[in-house]
Amino acid sequence: MSGLSAEGKKVLLMGSSKYKAEELPNEVTERLDAAMDSGASFIVAEAHGACRLFQDYLASEGYRDVVVGHARSIRYNAGGWRDHKYGDDLKERERNMIRDCDRAIVIWQDESGVIAENLEQLKKQRKPTYLYEYDSMDGKVRAGELDPRRSYRKFHPYWDRR
Repeated sequence: MSGLSAEGKKVLLMGSSKYKAEELPNEVTERLDAAMDSGASFIVAEAHGACRLFQDYLASEGYRDVVVGHARSIRYNAGGWRDHKYGDDLKERERNMIRDCDRAIVIWQDESGVIAENLEQLKKQRKPTYLYEYDSMDGKVRAGELDPRRSYRKFHPYWDRR
């Protein structure tokens, strides 16, 4: 499991809003279970897709050490947990949630540009990250620790214009 969580550590849960599975993949729930067993705290967003599945899973397990991160207002909070405004817009929220975590679990579907940018931030800040990649066109899955040598810049359409 490569030490994805340690007691008292903050684990960021984020993922593509396009992710429409009925439940989290086993590879992901195994890591969530290990993090819960070690007493980790979680930061999770409230967007559609993967974030809601993360929230639903934590709520179904009755886990309480969760903070729901949002920007302007909160749209979803499956467990009635504390919430925290991490910024005034999506980019600021994502950046501040990444800064606040110790490690991350990310679901990335169809090479989403927003998630690609977040993966670059996680790499830059040297945050240990478990990445579950899903391609909806061919159903292929790649899962494992974030590769610090891999570039995700090509997946963000406006990267070079900034």
